[in-house]
Amino acid sequence: MLKRLIAEIKDCIFPVYCLGCSEEGKLVCTKCFKKIDPVGVFCCPRCRRRVVGGVCCDSCSRFSPLSAQISLLPYSENLLAGKIITDFKYNYLEELKLVFEDLIKIFVGKNSELLKNMDLIVPVPLHARRYAERGFNQAEIIARQLGHELKLPVALVLKRIVYTHQQAKLSREARIKNVAGAFELLENKLLAGKKIILVDDVFTTGSTMNECAKVLRLAGVREVVGFTLARGM
Repeated sequence: MLKRLIAEIKDCIFPVYCLGCSEEGKLVCTKCFKKIDPVGVFCCPRCRRRVVGGVCCDSCSRFSPLSAQISLLPYSENLLAGKIITDFKYNYLEELKLVFEDLIKIFVGKNSELLKNMDLIVPVPLHARRYAERGFNQAEIIARQLGHELKLPVALVLKRIVYTHQQAKLSREARIKNVAGAFELLENKLLAGKKIILVDDVFTTGSTMNECAKVLRLAGVREVVGFTLARGM
């Protein structure tokens, strides 16, 4: 009762407005949420060709450490999904976490066959300094919700050992260079032969996820499937 009263007082003093339509009450109102359809973006992790299930195409399979890449939504800063991800990532508004939980639940319910027979979920890590600045790792939050839906364990087996520039501000070539050698394994117990879902918030050039996938594959991981909330097109 007290918690609800505090929430009501807070809403009166600091009203929130929908990121989609500016209606007062919620960060994403019911009407706008219904417009966000997590139908999935399924493209080759390397060449961006649209393929069934996001599986790496024949032309790229021998060059890519990712066997597939799956996203819930296309990414654009001007779309509602892009605004939500930006606010979630940099401001960590807990209400937006609930929005993504619902979207992941809907997506998994419709696409459970895509991620079956996997063994483990691994989030892309933040550097300790970045984690201290932000206070949370958005990839880990997404990974834990996905793990809940798939009934799979989440393992924090990767460590970011280089404090890199933010990828969003860099060109494709600079992104690849920025994350080269930036990750290492904290442990490799039980990884050999496993099929892993590697989780992050957005897949753009794929440089971060590819670098993490390389480390995992070198540890004997059999297969790495990328999963993100959104994919830059």
